[in-house]
Amino acid sequence: MKRKTLSVLIAAMSAVALGLTGCSDGDDGTQGKTGEQGAAGTNGAAGTDGATGEQGEPGVTGASLIRLASAPLGAEFTGMYLNSDGTFFLNVQHPNSANDTLDSDGMAFAKGTVGVVVGADFNNLGQVAELPAPILESEKEVVNTAVGRYQVLTQQDVALADNKTMGDIIASNGTTLLKNSNDPDFNGVIPDGDTGFYVFTNWEDRPGGMSRIHVDDLNSSGYQSVTQEGMLDFSSVKGTWVNCFGSVSPWNTPLTAEELYFDNTADWFDTDNGNAVSVTSYLGLPVDGSGAWANPYDYGYIVEIGTNDTATAANVANIEMEKRFVMGRFSHENPVVMPDNKTVFLSDDGGGVVFFKFVADTAGDLSAGTLYAAKVTQTSGVTDPAEAAFAIEWVELGHGSDAELLTIVRSYDGTIAEAKYITDANINAWAEAKTQTDLDTDGTIATSPFSDDRPAFLESRKAAVALGATGEFNKMEGVNINFDLASAWWNNGAADGAQAYMYMAMSSFTGAMADDVGSIQLDGTHGSCGLVYRMKLVKDSDGNVDATHMIPAIVGGPYYPDRTANRCNINNISNPDNLVILNDGRVLIGEDTGNHQNNMVWVFDDPAI
Repeated sequence: MKRKTLSVLIAAMSAVALGLTGCSDGDDGTQGKTGEQGAAGTNGAAGTDGATGEQGEPGVTGASLIRLASAPLGAEFTGMYLNSDGTFFLNVQHPNSANDTLDSDGMAFAKGTVGVVVGADFNNLGQVAELPAPILESEKEVVNTAVGRYQVLTQQDVALADNKTMGDIIASNGTTLLKNSNDPDFNGVIPDGDTGFYVFTNWEDRPGGMSRIHVDDLNSSGYQSVTQEGMLDFSSVKGTWVNCFGSVSPWNTPLTAEELYFDNTADWFDTDNGNAVSVTSYLGLPVDGSGAWANPYDYGYIVEIGTNDTATAANVANIEMEKRFVMGRFSHENPVVMPDNKTVFLSDDGGGVVFFKFVADTAGDLSAGTLYAAKVTQTSGVTDPAEAAFAIEWVELGHGSDAELLTIVRSYDGTIAEAKYITDANINAWAEAKTQTDLDTDGTIATSPFSDDRPAFLESRKAAVALGATGEFNKMEGVNINFDLASAWWNNGAADGAQAYMYMAMSSFTGAMADDVGSIQLDGTHGSCGLVYRMKLVKDSDGNVDATHMIPAIVGGPYYPDRTANRCNINNISNPDNLVILNDGRVLIGEDTGNHQNNMVWVFDDPAI
């Protein structure tokens, strides 16, 4: 594939803080006017020529960024997944309920939709002719793609074989319907051992949910066999919370991420807090606080689906799962397992968040290991988001196992009146004891109240910052690799092998990323449009996969705050979210944005690769 360049874009970003992608270099400035004739003197000399005009502003190039798809009004694209058969799974989350335009298959997009782009081989995609941004209302209300066609596999409210409907969130008693969700998110696709696939889909709600359908008999027009199976039962792990993005492990277990928007666990113990009430209701406990209350430490983890080889069980009721407490409790966006089958990079969504890494004790087993958090150093003297990179040092938070942590979590069961949780004072004392440093400058080094590292796993974000990690990232979204490319690098032993790269989306770089304090200090003029970072994979001194630098790959914008629609430039990324890396190294970037009237998926051909 011919590589094209964004070098002109980087120059433009550096000069005028733009994030556009366009077509060509700007024209040279016009020649300055000839100076007027000097007044006649003794010799009558002519006046000098005027100065040459300034160079015109550089233009911008769009060759490396191609619009692949547009979402219906009101919707974001979620669930981006590149399947082994070359199809590209893509969901429509919370579309406008007034959308009534029918697509070519007679489908309307007024409900949450699980779908797939078929008729194009995304494992060998080739060049893509750009899809124009939708203009007509009829274009804006449907899914448009530059290649292939979009096949709807299922939608909210579709009847399932387990006597539920798609998106149903059922209480732990197995019968009480709490809500029907309009928010399909992550898709994880698992081979069935024959010619078909099981499609696991998150339903991003409070409490969370996950469905499974089966697809088979693919031809150029799509999957000819689609079986609407059922919703998974999470009662064995006390339910889930806001199942967001995710990934599939190399051993074919979906890893669903609980996105825990609780910066302060103390807020959990309040009957006016509808979020805590929702999981308390799920458990069948009194929501007025008169009895036992949901334990906050049961939520906010990676949940591994299909443990004990049950992902392909014939009946969804027999699928088993485990919460991976040892991978930390925070607002998980998604995990991605590296080709060493031990290292997992974990993104944290929200404001003032942390980048995490987990290294398992044993390859292929995520139940025990060590959790780390990133401490970053920004390029000195550079605040331009298109230039400012970060060096990464990994701060060790603690080692543990799910079995040990489950016992600890159960010790926090109780009532609202008891309000059992790890306080900020507890975390500070633990960190002082661990580092032998007077962190709160009160003149003493505290003794830890714990004989273990529970703050590292149950209050991971606060524990990370207390130990010196960087807690300034803003709206950290998907992090991903192309597993085949990374595996070829890893298994061939070439530490600098081609395409051994990981990408991370930062939906916006406002807030703590754009202030003038701390480790991250970017110019946030166009921060509301976001950016995507590139990280080269390396082998660390312990023989595991690592990442040591974050480099800006593409920056969104410009941002036009006075516009009523499309406040981020329509021909560039806005609020990047899901990421998928193609086999040739190009990056698919999905948006979750209110700054484009229609959310997009882009094909980004990184000029640095």
